[in-house]
Amino acid sequence: MLPFIAGYKKENLSARSRLQAGSQLFKTSAGVVEAALIGHGSTVLISHGSGGGYDMGLWLAQLIGGQFQYVAPSRFGYLRTPVPSNPAPEAQADAYAALIDTLNINSVIIIGLSAGGPSALQFALRHSARCHGLIMLSAASQPVPPLPPILRAIYPVMLKSDFIPWLFYTVAPHAVFQANGVSRALLARIKFEREKMHFLDALYRTTFPTTLRREGMINDMQQLTKFPTYPLQLIAVPALVVHAVNDPIIPVESGEYSAQKIPNARFIRLEDGGHFACVTHSEETMPVVRGFLKRCGV
Repeated sequence: MLPFIAGYKKENLSARSRLQAGSQLFKTSAGVVEAALIGHGSTVLISHGSGGGYDMGLWLAQLIGGQFQYVAPSRFGYLRTPVPSNPAPEAQADAYAALIDTLNINSVIIIGLSAGGPSALQFALRHSARCHGLIMLSAASQPVPPLPPILRAIYPVMLKSDFIPWLFYTVAPHAVFQANGVSRALLARIKFEREKMHFLDALYRTTFPTTLRREGMINDMQQLTKFPTYPLQLIAVPALVVHAVNDPIIPVESGEYSAQKIPNARFIRLEDGGHFACVTHSEETMPVVRGFLKRCGV
């Protein structure tokens, strides 16, 4: 166990130092927002998934690539963005608008990844004049079924530890991927595709250390099980929806609902890859995402 502890301490210290150095704190009209910016071109704002932070936004930016300026904020409760008194998706969308105000950015294309979907939808609804494109990647648009009672009880306790999630991933990374819907057969097919495996591993790295993301994850768990039906038919910007039918985290019904309700939305329905389908099927998804961003860019 001692080598594990030494490795854990080294990775934990390195991750904390990297996170501190990789972002800025912006004082906005909606409060303090942590964010990082990379690239040049049309601006794309990334609403990251549960367990992440601005670093997950940067991870997705690297996966997509292209000539764009990416704005990657940390959502409420993640890393150095505090939880306000009202941490609902509507307030998060308003915080995105306040952030781009502070950055002197007129309008953006917004990407909602996983649990970042509700606030991306709210940005398209509440700030339509500042949104000229919407992408939903394995993203929630409907309430997500709650965890079983036992898991719901121990979930906050698990989030108090950095070591336990680190150890689990270090010992059994494929088990983590499989829990997110990447089948054993699919892993066997892509295990020699170095770029895909690199991005899968890098995705996990954007969830560590866990305790720096704990408040955001608890808020997500609360928000995702109760948010009301949104009037998606009022979204007037071009939209792209990508979802896998075997996603065990955000059921495919969310993707289907977004695609059905948002006028003229394009739906890419993937048969495999689970919650990580955008990585496992990147050769199918990323060219379409880049093309969409180019068409919507200003």
